[in-house]
Amino acid sequence: MEALERALKWAEENLKAEYIELRYEDLRKTTLGLKDGVFTSFTGKLHRGVAIRVLADGAWGFASTSELENLEKKIEEAYKLARAAAQTKKEKIQLAEIKPVEDFVESKMRVKPREVDIEEKVSHLRELEKLLKEDKAVKSVQIRYEDGGGRKILLTNEGTRIEWDYNYLYQGTYVTGKADGKLAMARDSIGAVDYGWELMTEIEPNEKVKDRLLRKMHSQLKGVAPKRGEWPIVAGPIVVGIIAHEALGHLAEADLTINSPFKDLIGKQIAPEYVTMSERYVEGGFGNDKYDDEGVPVKDIHIIENGILKEIMLNREYAHKWGMEPNGHARAESYRYPPIIRMRNTVFEPGDHSFEELIEDIKFGYYVVDFRGGQAQLNSAFQVGIQEGYVIRNGEIAEPIRDTSITGVAIEALKKISAVGKDFGLEVGFCGKGQTAFVSSGGPHMRFDGGILIG
Repeated sequence: MEALERALKWAEENLKAEYIELRYEDLRKTTLGLKDGVFTSFTGKLHRGVAIRVLADGAWGFASTSELENLEKKIEEAYKLARAAAQTKKEKIQLAEIKPVEDFVESKMRVKPREVDIEEKVSHLRELEKLLKEDKAVKSVQIRYEDGGGRKILLTNEGTRIEWDYNYLYQGTYVTGKADGKLAMARDSIGAVDYGWELMTEIEPNEKVKDRLLRKMHSQLKGVAPKRGEWPIVAGPIVVGIIAHEALGHLAEADLTINSPFKDLIGKQIAPEYVTMSERYVEGGFGNDKYDDEGVPVKDIHIIENGILKEIMLNREYAHKWGMEPNGHARAESYRYPPIIRMRNTVFEPGDHSFEELIEDIKFGYYVVDFRGGQAQLNSAFQVGIQEGYVIRNGEIAEPIRDTSITGVAIEALKKISAVGKDFGLEVGFCGKGQTAFVSSGGPHMRFDGGILIG
């Protein structure tokens, strides 16, 4: 901290910059990879360094270093880059004003991953693999585990001083199964920033993960091909979440909103009044934090409120551009990257229908539970592979389906939401936008009477 303070003081005295930001990280990361009884990766690495961002003459300059000895030189480098970039800029960058913060953000984890012996982590992975392989149809199991812990510090020339006791853990599991000449793959992911090792032992124990994976795998092995068409569809929380994140959430990131259909829709009705979609703190959310990487308090926002497009995700630069309050969505993957606008936990809010009410009058349709992978475009068109789904026949859940994907244009599909469930579910994962961020997405069960093509 002293070296950072000294370097910042030097910069304030010697450079004509509007804004100077130093982000320090000191994290120890553990990565384990297990594939069919063999550990393919087994690493413990120290990630330590400083990100330097300077705003000078209305332009950004960025530099990062893992050497703390000569920070002044690196700050000067970022400053010179900003000055050079300013020559090419027509529009000067300005930042929305914020109140400087001094705070220490304590971890909510009960048992931090770094306090758990590596032997226990290894035996946890081996036990999960063993449980999965007890099923004769399982032919291959791959598990990727990662955790990190340490501290992050943010200092700015405006007076912000924040230190985080920062920790996370993540586990992704993939199974391949074969039966009656059919092949199937299923995936499952769990992770947390607020729960520690208790996630693995109490909240998402191996038995629970195994049951979920085998259910997904067998639903495909026994599944029938769906009838292509636009049928009534009930989407489970995880599929609802991927639509919220991929097809709609990215459109509400201010740097992308500018080139998306959302630009002209703010303040307009885009969904029925019983539909609300938020970016907010969620119990167990992978994107939870108290401040963003610019030191702005993270605020809950309603992207869609009672069917009306209300709010978008902002950093300080875009908050000034749009004349809005910054809401804590500037995030950087690590000290090697400058912060950009990112999602955290993107969710549809629960309504008041039971699951039975959602399906009871569907003569023929589909229930899509979980996805395998998805992509979307800036016009909100999406395609999502389904790894667990079922036929709905005469108001009942019938046979499973396989080799399925759903496609649609989310802005159009929103209008076809006819009912919203009162339950709530969440999935954790990673989002890529030039750099990786921990995110969650989810919501209740929702019924779409059109707007989504299955096939």
